Amino acid sequence: MKKAYTKNGDTGFTRGLSGRRLAKDDARIVASGKIDALQSAMDLALLDAKGPTKAMLLEAQGALWRKLGQQDLKKLEDFIDSLGEPPKGFMRFNRPRAVAYNECRVRCRDLESACTRLLRSGKMRPAVYAYINRLSSLFFMLACQASRR
Repeated sequence: MKKAYTKNGDTGFTRGLSGRRLAKDDARIVASGKIDALQSAMDLALLDAKGPTKAMLLEAQGALWRKLGQQDLKKLEDFIDSLGEPPKGFMRFNRPRAVAYNECRVRCRDLESACTRLLRSGKMRPAVYAYINRLSSLFFMLACQASRR
């Protein structure tokens, strides 16, 4: 019977997406884990999403694992702009859908923080970093929209 565990990570190392052996606290491994956490929160948010919002969320999930370009960033910005103006002042989210989107926002900000070192060291393209930054704005605006309903 094949085991679900390999024991290869027991010494603090794992294989990155490239197949290279990396320390588990390497910035690339940490960022991959943060993407995974965000994807999980997005799965929850997608349960109730419909129409263009669902399509945008599905696209964003895929975008986090592929090569991004300026056209991806523009499409995301256009969608965010279609949601209207941000609220003035602090927002508290207390409806289930709004809370789910806010959880995505929080995890996205955590991912962004983890990626800052990669950006500064030249290991992350600025377009990818900008996309993650805008993605947190998308989740904020979706949470605000869900709170108003």
